[in-house]
Amino acid sequence: MYRKADMSDIDKIVKIPSMNLTEAEIKNYINNDQKYLYVYENEEKDIVNATFFGCDGVDDDDYDSEIYGMYTRNIKDKDIINSEVLFETKKELFEKGYRSLIVWCDEKNEKMRKFLKSSGGVESKKRENNNRIEVAYTYELLDYSE
Repeated sequence: MYRKADMSDIDKIVKIPSMNLTEAEIKNYINNDQKYLYVYENEEKDIVNATFFGCDGVDDDDYDSEIYGMYTRNIKDKDIINSEVLFETKKELFEKGYRSLIVWCDEKNEKMRKFLKSSGGVESKKRENNNRIEVAYTYELLDYSE
């Protein structure tokens, strides 16, 4: 289940491997009107994904929203969960009034780049960030409501 995170989720979120945010930063996302934190729970009610997104700090004027981070535990259904989370995040952003999305990815992360491209992302630009090259994948957000 994909849902908005709340304060009771913090202890589970910080345990996701490769998560590089502090408890204080996570609280900031939960209590912010322009940053959002959603989680994906499996059937056992374990949080297996945390996705950070919003409009606060988007560096590119051509896009009004950004996924800042998408962290998923290394589990069997990781690719399926990532696809569902990306779809639901785009849907959520559209419902909040956003119409375009940018996602930055390390140029050397071929698996993530392939995933973003296969999900409809268009490679649009590159930048240097902390001595590494990042590639932007962009999306026009659509109305997926029924």
